[in-house]
Amino acid sequence: MIMNWLGKVFGKKKRGYNTNCDYKLLIIDDSKDLIHEILGITEKRAEELLKTCLKAYDDNNQLHTCLEQVVNECKHTNEVVMATLMMQKVIDRKNQMHGFMGVLKNIFGNG
Repeated sequence: MIMNWLGKVFGKKKRGYNTNCDYKLLIIDDSKDLIHEILGITEKRAEELLKTCLKAYDDNNQLHTCLEQVVNECKHTNEVVMATLMMQKVIDRKNQMHGFMGVLKNIFGNG
């Protein structure tokens, strides 16, 4: 009984999922062609989210910390979905650039 009480006093608090929110993707206008328009995200806000994704990529070394930084800037579920898609594209593009730079270094030497 004493060990159980000590465990409660000195035990680590476990992190859990936020269960008090309703996470639903809302399709705002499915007649549009672009995903940000379908999700009801303005061009200006999509550009802001892209800048956030680019900054998160440059600021962090791990995917989960990038995503944490990006999601913290989102205002609703549709933005989280959009930003996550953008983050993947940023990662893909940056990886392609790094691969291309590696090829150029191999061709022309390291310096």
